[in-house]
Parts: sequence; structure tokens; C-alpha cells
Amino acid sequence: MALPNDASVVEILREAVKLKSKKDKVALLSQYTNRKDMMYIMKGVYDSNIEWLLPKGELPPETNYNNVSGPDLADDRLIRVYKNLRYLVKGGADNMSPSKREKVFLDMIESLWVEEAKLLVSVKDKKLPYKLTQEVLHEAYPEWVPAKKKSKSGSVSK
Repeated sequence: MALPNDASVVEILREAVKLKSKKDKVALLSQYTNRKDMMYIMKGVYDSNIEWLLPKGELPPETNYNNVSGPDLADDRLIRVYKNLRYLVKGGADNMSPSKREKVFLDMIESLWVEEAKLLVSVKDKKLPYKLTQEVLHEAYPEWVPAKKKSKSGSVSK
């Protein structure tokens, strides 16, 4: 399936997961190297210099996820609000109080399509909730996702 240029990061990652070969996954993902929202997501998970200043784990049960049927029907989209992620990491707005930072995050979460919101919740915990290997992501986005390093024992790590 051909995705539009403004497809959500969730739609792109889901489509990549459906593909069988590594080559096809990399080819699809590589089409979106110009997307800053994709860069923020990949770096948010894989860049060891990025430290999220938010509590780990799930959001409070009273969080109002936007359960519309797709990203275009939500109040906002990740492709437009990704720049606000800088307020949620160390070095972005260090003088912001933790409660204000959490409010900014929750407001963002509640404005996004539920699937984009859940992606952000995973990203703040340095996880990508899609079955795509770091090797595939590194090949598609070598500037954003580091290669896995082999340890002395021969095992591979981030």
C-alpha cells in the first residue's frame, strides 16, 4: 500500500512491520528520512543523549485518549506537535517544573490520535512498540538510530 507523504509515524511503522523482507522494510522507511517527526521518535528511543524528564510507565487511568478512527480526525497530529517534545527532555526546558512538564505532555497526548499518543508513551520510556529491529531502523535511518554494537562476548547490544 502506498502511503501519503503526510502519513502518521504510526501508519508508516505499521506498514513497515507488514512487509516481509528487510530490504522492503528499509526501502519504505527510507522514504521518510525528511520527516522531522520520525527523527524525533527514532532519536527519542535510540539516542542515549536524550533523557526524558517524565515519569516512566503508563499514564494515569483518567487520561482521556482521543479515540477517533484516524490521525486526521484528532485535534492535533504528531507531525505538527513534535517540536513540543523538546520541553520534555533534559536540556530542552530545564527550568520548567515537573508538574508543568507533565501537563504539557498530557495535553499533547489528549490532543493526538490514540495510536500516536500510545507511541509517545512508549517513546518516553525508550521503547518502540513495533516489531522492527534496530538493524532495519539503522539501515533506514543511520543518522538517527545507532548500529547495535557487538560486545566482547559476541552478543549484540544497543
